[in-house]
Amino acid sequence: MKSVFGGILLGGLLLSSAAACAGDLYRWVDEDGKVHFGDRPPMEAEAENIEGELRPVNTADAPAPQQTASRQQHNVDQEYENRQRQRELRQKQQMTRACNSARRQLRMLQGRVAFIDANGKEIKMTERERQQQAERLRREVARACG
Repeated sequence: MKSVFGGILLGGLLLSSAAACAGDLYRWVDEDGKVHFGDRPPMEAEAENIEGELRPVNTADAPAPQQTASRQQHNVDQEYENRQRQRELRQKQQMTRACNSARRQLRMLQGRVAFIDANGKEIKMTERERQQQAERLRREVARACG
C-alpha cells in the first residue's frame, strides 16, 4: 500500500515539475522550410515565442462547452454570410466586365469598321454582317447591363 501511494506521489511530483518547466514555447522554420517547435530557441535560426498564443486546455479557465458551441455556430454563420457576399460581389464584377466589354464592342461597330486578323490582314465585312453583329451586341448589353 505504501509503495502504491509512494508511486502516485512520485508520479504527481514528476508531472508538476514537468508543468513548471513548460514555460516558453518557440516556433521556427529551418532552411528546408520545415516548421519546428521546442522549449528552447535554436542558435542557428530565428525563433518566435508562441506561448501567449496558446489557449488553456483542461483547466478552469477554459470556456464552457455550451459557450464554445454557440460561438462556433456564430462563426459558421458569419463565414457563410461572408462567402455569400463575396460570391455576389464576384458575380457583380463579372457582369460589370461583360457589360463594359459589350458596350465597347458595340461602340466600335457603330462607326466605320475594319477588322484585322492575326496576320495583320483586313477582314472584309458587309454592312449586313456589321448590323447583325451590332444587334447581337445590343442584346448582350441589354442582358449584361440590365
